[in-house]
Amino acid sequence: MFRKIAVVALATALAVALPSPAHAHGQLAFSDPADQTTVTDARDRVTLYFTERPNSVAYFAVTAPDGTRVDHGWSGGEPKPLDKPVQELTLRDGKWEPQEYRTGFPAVVPVSHWPRTGVYTITYLSLASDGDRVHGEIRFDYQGPVSAAPADWQPPTNQPDPALLGQAATNAPAAATQGPSAAPDSGGASWPYWLVAGLLVVGAGGYLVLRRPRARR
Repeated sequence: MFRKIAVVALATALAVALPSPAHAHGQLAFSDPADQTTVTDARDRVTLYFTERPNSVAYFAVTAPDGTRVDHGWSGGEPKPLDKPVQELTLRDGKWEPQEYRTGFPAVVPVSHWPRTGVYTITYLSLASDGDRVHGEIRFDYQGPVSAAPADWQPPTNQPDPALLGQAATNAPAAATQGPSAAPDSGGASWPYWLVAGLLVVGAGGYLVLRRPRARR
């Protein structure tokens, strides 16, 4: 009886510790510039490619090392074939099945100027076609020529669309990181690691103790 209880406890702990796959539709495939790279040319835009078209209310921002935003809206562009297909997991008939995406859908974010050298951050937030939140950050080190802001320049102050935030809040909480700081929601359990570890230790220890042969009388 006690042996069965120990086995059940161990199986439960393992089931909790191993999360289900993330159904990460619309994830970031790649970006230009890429995450953790160095840029030396004063380009006029940054481009992010996703496995499906970004949501119409998607939010993008480019922030300079001093916290100043240098982005100016965003627009779509012509899809392009991906050099390396991106694999995502799709739930079909209760089973997780891999699906490959071979086309990248761009979000083009104009950059007004480069006020200083250092680490710039691209922030993105969108919704995939299945309702999952797609969000993350890309950081790159700019070491190109410094330029002043245009005469009529005003740093943007827009924030993510309320509809986007409302929908994102409805979806599952925090997700596993995929790609360059990309984070589509996975809907995984939020058990504390210490509790999982405790269940594993108790279950395994109890099973091993009860499995020992009893001394003959």
